[in-house]
Amino acid sequence: MTLAVFIFSRKALDFIRGSWYTVLAGKITKGTSDIYMNDLNIFLEHIYEASAQRGITPEQALLEAHAMGYSGLECDLWRLADRGNVKALFDGCSMRAASVYAFYDFPHDSAETSLEKMIAHLEAAAFFGADKVMAVPGFFQPGDDPEEVFSRCCGQLSVMCRRAQEYGITVTIEDFDDSSSPCCNISGMEQLLSGTPGLFCTFDTGNFAYMTESAEEAYSRLKQYIRHVHLKDRSRDVSRADSVHSNAKPDISGAEMYPCEAGSGYIGVESLVKRLLTDGYTGDFSVEHFGAVNQTEYMRRSAENVKKWISEVKNS
Repeated sequence: MTLAVFIFSRKALDFIRGSWYTVLAGKITKGTSDIYMNDLNIFLEHIYEASAQRGITPEQALLEAHAMGYSGLECDLWRLADRGNVKALFDGCSMRAASVYAFYDFPHDSAETSLEKMIAHLEAAAFFGADKVMAVPGFFQPGDDPEEVFSRCCGQLSVMCRRAQEYGITVTIEDFDDSSSPCCNISGMEQLLSGTPGLFCTFDTGNFAYMTESAEEAYSRLKQYIRHVHLKDRSRDVSRADSVHSNAKPDISGAEMYPCEAGSGYIGVESLVKRLLTDGYTGDFSVEHFGAVNQTEYMRRSAENVKKWISEVKNS
């Protein structure tokens, strides 16, 4: 396969699976069958969390996740350093890398340092067959000029998007739940996305809650950019805390939020998933609940819920 054909095929796949279009209320109809292409992913870190909690191997946890209905993994770049062995582990468990994320410091690093990180990120994603990457662009530091930070982030993200085209990879950012992030809220996301050609959105359903913003409003304003989705729910139920409350995260009002299964919290994840599907979203859903007190059970219940919602929309 030539490089040109490879790039075209990867771009075509991304268009088919990730682009927004509406055909018969979000369905692709072929003959009498409705085809839904939404793969279900889990964060690779959750595999390691489940493994440690239960004293089983990562391979066993991956096989269990696959049996639950997960087919892909949301991967932190550093976890993929031992490429050959990690790829063999994924392949042996019939799992793929769906997206690879990494942290940057675009506001403060030199262009050369950022480019070196970008290339390593994109090459790793390409090796594992991931068609999307997510860049966490960096954070404000005391004394930073906000407009300069946004300008530097847009500039470096533009470089990354151009480089990613060579690999047939889509670059995304997410609404990151830290007030020092330039993309912690809807307006910050809009500024970066509108200011960076070729940049798209990983829509995290639970992170707008950190800024006490509505995920439904965020969806309405950002949906043209959405190519990937993290399904994160939040709970106010203190019984979901671990023994030392290390999994509690206060929103900007000070109210604590706890991880929970998708569909078990106050975010309205079911409504968002069904709205996405009805509007024609054909990309992946990646379940996320860092800090779950029983990661395996949270994974299982989340998978059951998401599969049920997809089925309900498909059969409606």
